[in-house]
Amino acid sequence: MATAKTEKRTSHQGVNARVGLALGTSGTDVDALQAYLKKFGYLGDAPTAGTVAQESHSIIDSRPVAKAGKFDDSTLEALRQFQAMAGLPVTGVFDEATKAKTSAPRCGNPDVGSFVATGGRWATTDLTYAFSEFSPDLDPARCRQAVHQAFSTWVGWTRLTFREGPAATAQIIIRFVTGDHGDGAPFDGASGVLAHAFFPGTPPAAPTPIQGDTHFDEAETWTLNVPPGAGQIDLTTVAIHEFGHALGLNHSPVAGAAMQAFYGGPRRVLHSDDVSGITSIYGGYTIAEASWVHGTSIQIEFPENVEFVRRFGFFTRIIGRPDTTNWLHFAIPTPVIVNNLRKTFGPCMLRFSTGGAAALVRDVHLYDGEVRVVAHNNVNLSGSQPFTRFGVAHAPKVLWGVGISIGVTFGGGAAASRTMDFISAGCDFQP
Repeated sequence: MATAKTEKRTSHQGVNARVGLALGTSGTDVDALQAYLKKFGYLGDAPTAGTVAQESHSIIDSRPVAKAGKFDDSTLEALRQFQAMAGLPVTGVFDEATKAKTSAPRCGNPDVGSFVATGGRWATTDLTYAFSEFSPDLDPARCRQAVHQAFSTWVGWTRLTFREGPAATAQIIIRFVTGDHGDGAPFDGASGVLAHAFFPGTPPAAPTPIQGDTHFDEAETWTLNVPPGAGQIDLTTVAIHEFGHALGLNHSPVAGAAMQAFYGGPRRVLHSDDVSGITSIYGGYTIAEASWVHGTSIQIEFPENVEFVRRFGFFTRIIGRPDTTNWLHFAIPTPVIVNNLRKTFGPCMLRFSTGGAAALVRDVHLYDGEVRVVAHNNVNLSGSQPFTRFGVAHAPKVLWGVGISIGVTFGGGAAASRTMDFISAGCDFQP
């Protein structure tokens, strides 16, 4: 059972400086702005006499270096970069919108890489993780569910696998901690930095113990509920983002990407920009032996909640009754054993469209017989979804047969807005 938090919480206030700072101003307010820009990678440190570059990694720090307390050209360049990354008007002035953004919940990793160098990656695609501490906001089973779903989100597009194992051999250690927790990057209280993760190294160099580790600020109130309650943060969303860092991705300026620096509420599927990033590091997922079933084979669990259903030549159209939920099911033809060898789960895939946001695919659960192997909860997908993937982080052997269960929600409004068209469903199997 989760226990209540007892530690005192302090709220993150962002940059405590007056609005209107611009080129030519100076003083302690500029110091505060520069500290924030340096913390998140937009400003560098002045070179120290006698330091030697690590030639084997071709490390060059290309960030601007500002004069402390002076809003100089370097500070201007850094502020403009921050505004562009945050999706703000690029004014070069510390205005109201910029100040407000510095107070927004976000990831603690820098937005701008410290160095121009080869990106980190894991030498293996079979990774293990372990928990050092759990959050008292959620029982361990719920923490595990969020983490497994987050890893499974990346697995839908790569050949990576993730299995929980002993801490002594795990590449990724997951911690829920507060304040100064010994890694040189202390947390700052509720609503500021939510979490951070450490990039992997560059093979063939052996990884260091901290690489890949992912830390969540326990000063936050973590939840799996969507929408989250007041003051709560969706753990699955933040975990998807942080594991992107643990796999070698930096922040993205693309609106809607999981790797955006700032937390904007639940966002549980990858953007095409995220997919491009992760596949540039580890390669894409090559489908080996997919089995598909036609949309006309869909089964409706609660027909009393359906206003209209019709099987057309190549899809099934379902119109739900206003303000209802339902479960829809596909049984996937499954080559469980071929040449005396069991197949392994690859990603499952759906092709569907909805009439609008009033018709949502809320949850997608994947089953092997009666065992649920992964739950992709609160994905909340609508509109055109021509090829949406749902991975299984630990890539288990298939024992019985694959089923896809789809939790749906129908809102109010006209019938057209409560319409779902299911075209096909499938699952890939690997040797």
